[in-house]
Amino acid sequence: MTFSEFVAIRLNQTSKRTLDYKSISSFLSSVKENDELCLEDSLQVWVCDMIDSGLAVASRKRYVEKLSTLYKEYGNGDGIAVDPFDSIKELCALDAPVNARRLQSELTKIEGIFDTIMTDAKSKPELAVFLYLLFNTSPDIEKVISLTMEEYIPEFRQLDEIIRWEEFHHRRKYIFDLNQSRKRIPQIVREVTNTLDFYFRVRNIKFPEGFTNKTILSLWMAKARMCGVKYADLKRIVDVIPAEYEYFRLLKSSILTADEIMSIKHRVAESFAPSGKRWYAIKLRRGVAYDILTDNIKTNCAEYYDDRLLFYPQREVVRRIEKRIVTSVTPIIPDVVFIYINPRYIRKVDTLIKSERLGYVFRITSGADSGYSVIDTRSMTGFQNMIGIFTPDIKVELTEESPVGLGREVLITGGIMSGYEGTIFDIKEGSDIRQIYIRLSDKYSIKAEVKVEACFVKAIG
Repeated sequence: MTFSEFVAIRLNQTSKRTLDYKSISSFLSSVKENDELCLEDSLQVWVCDMIDSGLAVASRKRYVEKLSTLYKEYGNGDGIAVDPFDSIKELCALDAPVNARRLQSELTKIEGIFDTIMTDAKSKPELAVFLYLLFNTSPDIEKVISLTMEEYIPEFRQLDEIIRWEEFHHRRKYIFDLNQSRKRIPQIVREVTNTLDFYFRVRNIKFPEGFTNKTILSLWMAKARMCGVKYADLKRIVDVIPAEYEYFRLLKSSILTADEIMSIKHRVAESFAPSGKRWYAIKLRRGVAYDILTDNIKTNCAEYYDDRLLFYPQREVVRRIEKRIVTSVTPIIPDVVFIYINPRYIRKVDTLIKSERLGYVFRITSGADSGYSVIDTRSMTGFQNMIGIFTPDIKVELTEESPVGLGREVLITGGIMSGYEGTIFDIKEGSDIRQIYIRLSDKYSIKAEVKVEACFVKAIG
């Protein structure tokens, strides 16, 4: 039995009104989202979660003390060579950074005007610098200001739209037109900083320590946490730790490849400025019919409603009851509706269905500030292939002519054989399922019969 399993058992024996319950449940919630970590690292993440939530030092110490007591019970009083709780004493005693909570409040305001920022950045190079620093997590504003067209690497769609690299490549030396040939870099830095500070202040966005390049990094880290990026990954990505996240210095860094780092940066950039639609999942309240949800969204979200917005896969089930044939429709995943929508509108949908007590949109974590959980398109396509039920944009029709006859090169796109390519050299017809023998190569073949639905067989030669 692991320590977290032991703690879970004790949780069921504890009254919900006690401090013990709060401390145990907060630890289990943190462990659930970081189940791959060892106990020492899990404890560090747990304490960081408490610091992020603004929990006072005294409360944190009481929570840790209670869990430490349970750990001793878990060890049956045996001597512990290395107590994992020793590793979090310094972290637990740190004062919660007041500015971090205020920064998250300002981040919410920035998110509300981000479309305006993206538009204004096309005519205000200072805002383009802000976006470049934000998406690249770069703390070096002087280096960014001095960036030339030859040095620029297009990596973010959001930036490429603003910089329009192809259009200006032969017209100017620097990416950001800030009169670099006539001014010294320190002067430009002051002007850019002052311009950005004024831009946000007139929109009632005020930063705790004033506007600096580290402020931008802090904003990115706050957004990354909302996107579910782990503490260890954050420490690996950022080169400079802002004052608001000083406690990160006591954490371990993860090991990430360059591609993994860029993938995280793209995820955060997409959360700031989404491009295109994404799949999300809605959990319906018990007793709420799918038709009620559809009618409500169609009425209140008419500006972006279409036939593909909602996807609730259902299967017709035929049963014999005595001498009668009874047909019923059963959802593949009861009370879970998929929605395909631009991320900027998903909060409105979530607020709407919550206010009508219809359900809620799944989030990355249980935290109120957590971002909404995105289902990548590849996973959704695979899911549709697996169940054989598709969104309206995918047409599946019967035809008398088979494109996958004998001797055809085919790709299996769904089911247990998904991803295999081969040549059909025998077919046994039977209802809506074909039993196909597939030769994988000149040397190897699969001799066992594999049931593959016709819609999963794609001709490639």
